Amino acid sequence: QSEADLIERRKHAESMLHNKSLMSSAAAVVPIPGLDVTADLKLMTDIIENINKEYGLSHKQVSGYTDDIKQKIVFSAAKSGSDFIGKKVTKGFVAVVFKMMLRREALKQSKWVPVIGQAVSGTISYYMMKKLGEQHIDKCERVARELIV
Repeated sequence: QSEADLIERRKHAESMLHNKSLMSSAAAVVPIPGLDVTADLKLMTDIIENINKEYGLSHKQVSGYTDDIKQKIVFSAAKSGSDFIGKKVTKGFVAVVFKMMLRREALKQSKWVPVIGQAVSGTISYYMMKKLGEQHIDKCERVARELIV
């Protein structure tokens, strides 16, 4: 991997993230109870898996690396604070982490949104999905950079 590869990987990951975030926003606008949460969990699982694959850090890919490389990935992922890099991503695991992150963000944003309508809900859903995905891209990129050195 080179710096140019990382830039290209980021572009691919951000494009995919934008599309999945739009899907999340669309699901939030549909007035069917529980649809938005179910869609968000599926989309977040897909986002994490796709970003991991883009950077060569999926569970399956990491399993094929030498022990030395695996150890570097695990150490770097722990240092960056990622719960998802190089691990098997399940909906249950994503749900727990997603809820914790959502609570933190909701507390920050709640003072700005006293009443949430469907349109506002779609906007917030897009923003949250994009923010969580961007954080994961940053973490994967940090790990990938450390593997270059």
